[in-house]
Amino acid sequence: MNERVQRILLIVGFVIVVGAMAFGLWWFFFRPRPEIPVVTPGVPTPPGALPGTGVAVPPGPEIPVTPGLPTPGAVPGVVPTLPAGVPSVARTSVILDTPTRNISMSRTGDVRTYNPQDGRFYRVNPDGTTTPLSNQAFFEVQDVAWAQNSDKAILEYPDGSNIYYDFATDRQVTLPRHWEQFDFSPQDDRIVTKSIGNNEDNRFLVVANPDGTNARPVEPLGNNHDKVQVSWSPNNQVIAFSHTGEPLGFDRQQILLLGQNRENFKGLVVEGRGFIPQWSPSGKNIVYSVYSSENDYLPTVWFSGAQGDAVNANRRNLQLNTWADKCAWQSETVVICGVPTRLTRGAGLQRDAFRSVPDEIYKIDLSTGAKTNLGVPAGNASVQQMTITPDGSTALFTDETTGRLVRFNLQ
Repeated sequence: MNERVQRILLIVGFVIVVGAMAFGLWWFFFRPRPEIPVVTPGVPTPPGALPGTGVAVPPGPEIPVTPGLPTPGAVPGVVPTLPAGVPSVARTSVILDTPTRNISMSRTGDVRTYNPQDGRFYRVNPDGTTTPLSNQAFFEVQDVAWAQNSDKAILEYPDGSNIYYDFATDRQVTLPRHWEQFDFSPQDDRIVTKSIGNNEDNRFLVVANPDGTNARPVEPLGNNHDKVQVSWSPNNQVIAFSHTGEPLGFDRQQILLLGQNRENFKGLVVEGRGFIPQWSPSGKNIVYSVYSSENDYLPTVWFSGAQGDAVNANRRNLQLNTWADKCAWQSETVVICGVPTRLTRGAGLQRDAFRSVPDEIYKIDLSTGAKTNLGVPAGNASVQQMTITPDGSTALFTDETTGRLVRFNLQ
């Protein structure tokens, strides 16, 4: 074969490959969406079938309905706006003008936060003043796992270093560098983490004392360590989520619930990818966000039962396009969420492009299905890491754009 023919074949092959790639991009992201038939409320769902994208799930036992929570058809289609005479600006106040990160509220109502500028941790007082939790500075902290009931935390650094610190006693313990992602148990006496050794045979989900002693492997992770999210449930049953369940199609997956004693919990069926969970105060329920081709790859918040036989019970789309880590539980039946005022197709795949978009604050009453738009916080804030006071009266969050700590009145 002469050089001229080879060159022609190479050009033809290149054109074919480029065309195939272009078609793939069009098919997954830009093709017109097929019309989705509207299901008239009251039409029964076959026993065992879960509402979703149309991917078949083998029939099973009927999904239980938890008393007091609405069925999917009870969620109203019209979202009421802010009541007249209650301006959203009046609901908002800035607690701290200085940059804050990793805020946390203890069960007693103490707000703890980290200032990346001076490397110190602070307790935020009700009048907006701050009290240092320690005179020691911790510069360049990347992430913080806070204890629930005490001023203890695990600090993660960009170089892989990990420190357990008790702010009440100034006790500091260095944890193994091959441990990553941490969460405290509800009683603060244990932690869950991922131990990632160099060898796949030496990677485990681990439970230990907060100072690293009495470490015990719970589940082997192998090459699936990046598919596991640590998250200790308030009812002490689940310690992590694993994206290694049964394959259910392109837009549906099964999330495994991992217990500290290798319990065989029912898998959580979710309609999409990019799973972000938020436990309810009791640990019996969960809200989570996912994105899929069925909703233009926009992040969408869902509700589901998440305990025992009630896993997947009352599962439904809350019709809010946001990420679940912008949400917090006000009570067992009420969720507060920051919802971006503008999202375009594919936002779930490129979240960083929308981090500075202002949010509206929504209140979702799961017992009635009602959704209330409480308005946009003053300053066009974008919610990051929301937490709610124990009495349910106030939401606090960091503004993604400015780093300021913001208070939003919910009453």
